[in-house]
Amino acid sequence: MPGAKAGADNPAAAGSSAGGSSAGESTTKADVADPQSLIIMAGLQLAVQNPDKAADAAEQTAIAAGGYVAGESEGVGSQVLPSADITADAAAGSATGVSPLTLPAPNAAPGKEQALLLLRIPPSRLADVLATLSGGGGIAYRTQSETDVTGQVADVDSRVASAKASISELRGLIDKAASMNDLISLEQALASRESDLESLEAQQRALADQVAYATVTVGFFVSAGAVVAPPVKHRNPFSAGLVDSWHALIAIGHGLLAVIGWLLPFLVIVAILWWPVRRVVRMVRRRPARANTEIESVEAAEV
Repeated sequence: MPGAKAGADNPAAAGSSAGGSSAGESTTKADVADPQSLIIMAGLQLAVQNPDKAADAAEQTAIAAGGYVAGESEGVGSQVLPSADITADAAAGSATGVSPLTLPAPNAAPGKEQALLLLRIPPSRLADVLATLSGGGGIAYRTQSETDVTGQVADVDSRVASAKASISELRGLIDKAASMNDLISLEQALASRESDLESLEAQQRALADQVAYATVTVGFFVSAGAVVAPPVKHRNPFSAGLVDSWHALIAIGHGLLAVIGWLLPFLVIVAILWWPVRRVVRMVRRRPARANTEIESVEAAEV
């Protein structure tokens, strides 16, 4: 803060007049007052009829608010979010890595789909987004927390600036090294300072990301007590009649096949017995005819 430093180093200038001193103090306080840095975490669990559809709507709500989807998991049964990008810098050395909130196990219907989302939302739009999401189903669980990291952000920023100044100074000394031993020692010190700077910058990026976006974990599930009505299908009358008649024709065909299957054993037995019965009937019919022929022959011979 150049203004504050100048005032401290030059008391005469700071106290040149009473009015000037009062105005100077007010300006200095306004300059040094850093905006508050908050890490906001929120969790929301909703009972809905269609988790997949609700998750799609939540994604669109997040994007419309200027945020994005950092993680998503959908399927039957309990879901677990994969590792999110916001934890990458934390793994590299950040002390404040943010992970998705662990929501309580819902009273979900067995065998039904569930969805779990990790949303990143600008803090200024968080209230609107949570209100929109809450209106999409029955709230089973809701939580929100804020962590003030203003001092930590300022500390990391200061350490980054100091590390950069130290590296710049070491590079100047290396250019002026008088001996090989001095050069090796300075290069080792430079490598150590650069490694420290990379770790500090990773923490700085992670903190900046966590402050810039609130982290919202949203779960959707079908309640065990919910009765999900089947979707209503609207059909064209002609196509509906055609489909119904086709189904009726298939049903009649199935009925005829069942009757044929039931009669088939009897038909086989009748066919087997019909041949000898037919032979016997023919033989019985031929005997009177032969008798009549013989009588006629005898009568003709007598005449």
